[in-house]
Amino acid sequence: MIVMDIGNSDTVIGIYKKKKLYKTYRIETKNKNFKKNISEFFKKNIIFNLKSNEKICLISSVVPEVNKIIAFLLKKNSFKIKNINIQNIPKKIKFKYAKSQLGADRIANSFSGVNKYGSNLIIIDFGTATTFDVIKNNVYIGGTIAPGIIVSHESLIKKASKLKKISIKQISSVIGKNTEQSMRAGFYWGYVNLINGIIKKIIIEKKYKPKIILTGGLAQIYKKEIKFNSYYEPNLTLEGLYLIGLQNHD
Repeated sequence: MIVMDIGNSDTVIGIYKKKKLYKTYRIETKNKNFKKNISEFFKKNIIFNLKSNEKICLISSVVPEVNKIIAFLLKKNSFKIKNINIQNIPKKIKFKYAKSQLGADRIANSFSGVNKYGSNLIIIDFGTATTFDVIKNNVYIGGTIAPGIIVSHESLIKKASKLKKISIKQISSVIGKNTEQSMRAGFYWGYVNLINGIIKKIIIEKKYKPKIILTGGLAQIYKKEIKFNSYYEPNLTLEGLYLIGLQNHD
C-alpha cells in the first residue's frame, strides 16, 4: 500500500511493506516543476514489485488542483485510489465539525492519534498552518488554526525590506543582541507561548486531561518547551492513512 499526504508546502509519500512504513519521500508541492518531479518519482520508484492486491493508495489532500495529476499517474499504474473525508472513513471517531471544511490531513491525524493514544487528545500539527485538533471521549469537537511558523516568517521578510530570512531553531534567550537573534527569539519563544497558551485554554474550557500529540515539520524544534506531557509522531498523517486503508480493505 502507498499513502500520500498532499499539503500546501510538500507532498509526502509513504510506502508500506509487510505492515511497516518502508520508506518516505517528500516532493515540494509548490515547485513549478511538481508535475515533472512527481512523474519521475512514479517512473523510478512506484513499482516496488507490488502485487495487484497491494496496489492501493490512500490520499489526504488539501490541494485539489494537484489531485488530477496524482490520479492520472496512479490509474496509469493500476492503483485503486481513495481520497479520504469525514464520510468515508471507519467510524472510530465521531466528528462534530462542518463536514466539507475539515482537512483530510486532520482527519487522518485524528484517526491515527486515537488508535495509538486513546480517546482524549490534542493533536498539534506544525505545517503550513499550526493546527490544534481537539478530541474528547472519541469525539472530534473542533480545533484551532493559527498561522504556520514558516508562513509567518515568509510574510514578515516580504513586508519588512530590511529583515532577511533566518533559520527557525531553538534559542535560549528571549532577548536578541542583533536582528537575526531577535527574529529567532520572536519566532521561537512567540510560538512556544502560543502553543502552551492554546493548550492550557483548551484544557480549561473543555475540562479534561488530554494527551498532547505533536507532528509536522517543526514539531521537533518546539517539543522540549511544551509544558504538558507530549508525544512526537513525525509520521502521524501517513500512519492514519495506512490504518484507514487497512480497515477499508480487510
